[in-house]
Amino acid sequence: MPSSINGRLWINKSEHNFLGEGRMELLMHIDRDGSITKAAKSMKMSYKAAWDAVDAMNNLSEFPLVTSAKGGKGGGGTHLSDYAKELINTYKILQEEHQQFLNNLSKRISEKNGHIHLLKSMDIRISARNQLRTKVVEIQKGALKSRVSLELNNKDTITAIITNDSLSTLEITIGTELYALFKANALTLSDDSSPAKGDINRFAGEIIRIERGKLNAEIILELKGGNTVCSTLPIEMLERLNLKNKMHLSAFCEPKNIILGRW
Repeated sequence: MPSSINGRLWINKSEHNFLGEGRMELLMHIDRDGSITKAAKSMKMSYKAAWDAVDAMNNLSEFPLVTSAKGGKGGGGTHLSDYAKELINTYKILQEEHQQFLNNLSKRISEKNGHIHLLKSMDIRISARNQLRTKVVEIQKGALKSRVSLELNNKDTITAIITNDSLSTLEITIGTELYALFKANALTLSDDSSPAKGDINRFAGEIIRIERGKLNAEIILELKGGNTVCSTLPIEMLERLNLKNKMHLSAFCEPKNIILGRW
């Protein structure tokens, strides 16, 4: 029986999965339907999973891929940016070349009647809910640890504290582009609009989604510049704070809870 090789094509940002077949299909459905709700239904995926994928793509991209328009005379809806449409066309070309490459490998295996044991690659996925692109603007090196100041795409800055060994291993210098990674439970929500004090990072934004579970809820804030961050809190706290869409909140995160990654 002839052997064949199958494979998946992903566009990665370092170790982070950025764009693959599933996400590309989601983008194309959004472009066709003008709605994430309809796109998720067409793909038989949950509304939350679709939004999580969109948030991840927007946060990892140099430019926004998906934008949501407010309702009104012209109506609301969700649309793809021109940059996203260019990515889709590029991905289709890469996919054709990738398939041709796999077909050629399959022919060579069959011709030699060889036995090739294909090992599944171990996909390393980051569990941190929040992943933001940043640029290093200042480094304060101490005896054992360093304070790294990072600029977001909206020109706000946040701080991470890492060991000097990590600073050296990642070859971090002024201007280095990094991912700032932190879990949703590392973010504390507050309606306090005053600047952060001491060693606390502050993210100011507007609630654009609230995902309720049985015990906990996810609050997604859209920051100035288009990035989003997610915080989790118990349902009883959600109700006590009376959080709703379009409310303006601040999310606070300690520098020690931010992990830095390089692509």
